[in-house]
Amino acid sequence: MYGEGRVALVPAACSILTAAGHTVYLERGAGRGSGYDDQEYIDAGVIVVDGAGALFELADLIVKVKQPLEEGLKYLQRKHCVFSFLHLAAQPALTRQLCDIGLTAIAFEAVREGNGARPLLAPMSKIAGRLAVIAGANSLFQNNGGKGVLLGGADSADRGRVVVAGAGVAGEQAVSTASSIGADVTVFDLDADKLERLTSKYPDCSGQIASAPALAEAVVKADLVVSAVMVAGRRAPVVISEAMVDAMAAGSVIVDIAIDQGGSVENIQATSYEQPYYEHNDVLLHAVPNLPGAVPRTASQALSSVVLPYVMDLLEHGREAAGLKQATAVHDGAVVDPVLKQELRL
Repeated sequence: MYGEGRVALVPAACSILTAAGHTVYLERGAGRGSGYDDQEYIDAGVIVVDGAGALFELADLIVKVKQPLEEGLKYLQRKHCVFSFLHLAAQPALTRQLCDIGLTAIAFEAVREGNGARPLLAPMSKIAGRLAVIAGANSLFQNNGGKGVLLGGADSADRGRVVVAGAGVAGEQAVSTASSIGADVTVFDLDADKLERLTSKYPDCSGQIASAPALAEAVVKADLVVSAVMVAGRRAPVVISEAMVDAMAAGSVIVDIAIDQGGSVENIQATSYEQPYYEHNDVLLHAVPNLPGAVPRTASQALSSVVLPYVMDLLEHGREAAGLKQATAVHDGAVVDPVLKQELRL
């Protein structure tokens, strides 16, 4: 995938697996996009093989970052357990393909701790929230098609106005980043406690209980809108209507972090780092699904550190390991996640 250089396990993590007696395979060059060459993996005890076909034939557990893509599906077999981000609620065709293969697929984003936290989703959400503001700020430059606004403003100049929809992990990082560069930030959520915490923590940030009229009023005045409304395991709820987008000033920017789960902006289309945004009524829409793929080394290190303990559990106890059975989306030819069943109306 263009713009995707992340790897789920860095060499240091692999060395822990091999020291524990596990055999680890790597497709040649797989770590290069994150700045890790094959020799670093070899030094960690990893066996490097040529091509995905050879890798999938040798391995039973496939640990990767993104969901299987069309070119990789032909190598998957019933024996395989795929452990990766899946976001299947927005991908019924892929779900059917995985069921037809008969393999087991466990979703990073569905792994939960006892307190409800999602440890494998959180680091990517944090990075995505920060990158959304950075990408949005860059898109506001006039030479990139934006309205020519510097979010932090300047002496005797207005500060840029940023609206963040959703005060979860990604939303908070968007608030933090926009606030740190001096933008005027408004964050929307249904949870008053979250809003109170964010507004007391970050300067130049105000919070509002989310409602369609209040959000519409703020969006029309915004220079940058970051939509971070996501419900793990489900399609993202649409909270920004096309009418809201149409009412925005020319050169304004929207970044939809929830595009992995179908998007929370009405009728938004996924983009890529090759062409990160497109224009709709002179508003720039940015909807790159693999947003943290822009910083693969940082993202790989952050992800690997939290993925490793679950890989160890999976190798030692199978999908019955704590937190993994409930994160299993597909097993033995069927969808077994009750939330995913609901979303796909099975």
